[in-house]
Amino acid sequence: REILRGEPLFQCLDEEQLDALLQRSRLNHFGRGERVIEEGAEGDSMFVLLRGSANVSVAKNGAAIRVGTLHSGDCFGEMSLLTGERRTATVRAVADCYVMEISKPTMAEVIRQAPECLNQLSELLAKRKMETEGIIKDAHLAQGEEAKQREYSATFLRRLRTFFEL
Repeated sequence: REILRGEPLFQCLDEEQLDALLQRSRLNHFGRGERVIEEGAEGDSMFVLLRGSANVSVAKNGAAIRVGTLHSGDCFGEMSLLTGERRTATVRAVADCYVMEISKPTMAEVIRQAPECLNQLSELLAKRKMETEGIIKDAHLAQGEEAKQREYSATFLRRLRTFFEL
């Protein structure tokens, strides 16, 4: 619960909604070197790394390029869960990892119970998309970037409503 409270994706949930999310989610264990998600695969769940670490890599010219490392408390796979997009990276356990998996039906139920979270989710997704595109270089947005973030937020909001049939 403490880990989820620290993640922006879940800050809009009250205690009862957070409890429901925890009860409906699944705890998975991945050993060293095991793939948690694979780039290009379809995804209908997201993950919260509870313990351990994992490397994030993307394929480029036939080689896996490491682009980051995930640690306890990090969320990943949310774009696929929340929008239906294919996985954009491979995540592989560095050492033993305990990961909470949140399925689409579980997240859909949470969103139905807390529709006010949709705006926050769409803004967060827009910010993460801009970060992965390299648009955001620091915490302050230039005017053009603010407009782009608003545009992405509106797009994600529409997609979330469609995807979760709201």
